[in-house]
Amino acid sequence: MAQSKLENIKSFISEIIHLFQSGSTEEALIKSENLIKKEKEVPFLLNLNGIININLSNWDKAKISLKKAIDLDKNYVEAYNNLGIVYNNLGEIEKAIKNFSLSIRIKNDYANGYNNLGSAYDDLGESENAINNYSKALEFDPKHAEAQKNLIHILTYYTPVNKNYNSIIVANENLRKIGNNFNLKLNKNKFDLATLFKSSNKVIQDNIKELTFFETQIYRRNTIDLNCNRHHKAFNKFNIIPKFCFSCFKIQIEPKNVLDLFKLFLIFDSLKLQNNNTRKCLIELRPNISGTYKGLIYCSSMEEVNKILKDITPILKKVIDNNLKIIAKRGCSEFADKYKDYKETNKEETNFMKYNNLWKEKEKIIDINEAKNKKRKKDFKNSISGLSLSDVLIMNNWLNYAKEIDDSTYKNISEDMFYSDYISNTISPQLKKRKNEFLKP
Repeated sequence: MAQSKLENIKSFISEIIHLFQSGSTEEALIKSENLIKKEKEVPFLLNLNGIININLSNWDKAKISLKKAIDLDKNYVEAYNNLGIVYNNLGEIEKAIKNFSLSIRIKNDYANGYNNLGSAYDDLGESENAINNYSKALEFDPKHAEAQKNLIHILTYYTPVNKNYNSIIVANENLRKIGNNFNLKLNKNKFDLATLFKSSNKVIQDNIKELTFFETQIYRRNTIDLNCNRHHKAFNKFNIIPKFCFSCFKIQIEPKNVLDLFKLFLIFDSLKLQNNNTRKCLIELRPNISGTYKGLIYCSSMEEVNKILKDITPILKKVIDNNLKIIAKRGCSEFADKYKDYKETNKEETNFMKYNNLWKEKEKIIDINEAKNKKRKKDFKNSISGLSLSDVLIMNNWLNYAKEIDDSTYKNISEDMFYSDYISNTISPQLKKRKNEFLKP
């Protein structure tokens, strides 16, 4: 290929990459397809076209381009990996595993291949194989953020047989022991929380040198998939509330400060509910949603809400605050902002909102689009109670948040938390709002 022609192709490819990275995905796709018509035997270009189609969920088109790239270059590691991603999203998990395996067979230290292979095994419920591959990814790239996140997450519901795969697993195991030694109970005072947190952070400092972690919500899950992503797609696209969400209720608890949020975490962790309802503690970061600290317990009816409230309200008031704000809510806050009557939780009231049957057709459209992605859904598993690495890292983010909004109670726990750029950057545009909300009585 003549040098000038090669430079010309590189220039076009650079333009396509720039368009793709800047979010002009459709334009990048058109330009890549036009260039492929002229230059059919450039593996890098075909792989790039495959990546763009993956981004647009054009799985069959992506598969064609990536297979052509591999036909031209049998050792094209990235193309095998990307083809594995395509097969995974088409629900062809065995073909996905085969291609991820080929990528690491060609390049033994290919971290992306190990991480994606781990994710495929994770989807299959083969947790030990998943952990082994996440660990391999981190062996070759200790800063691999996706592998770090995947491994930390799987440890919230699975205990590995081999507890010495890597430093993340060692740290998680040591934190479990610390939690057991402290015998986490509901009557812990400030000193206990401070000592617990200090001991926990030392474990992380001793074992993990570089870590990227952006999670801010501590879950205690059951096995029910609420499928919230699907429901929000329907709401965002058509401004409708899905039928499922009309039987979704929750108890919302609003701690006044981060110290009380830590106490709520301890309560949620030890709480024994008949249906092991999913519950979570969080800091509020959604720009259009009010509040600072929250705890949520998800329920399937107001009857269940009332039963749980009867059991836990005395505990919450005794351990945290007698004036703690506890309210029953329906579904997601975003839904109630759009449809005011959705806030009503008493089905006997005249303004109690019921599902609009005209919305069924809109939901069908969402489900048709969802069906194009045939990726196997991961089965939800019960969270392991007690302290985990995920919990402690999220607590660090909570303390960063508290410091940002001038909640001085964080000092009762620790002033020596790991600094979070993510929290600082996320809260910066809404800092004044959050500070004002925190100061509200």
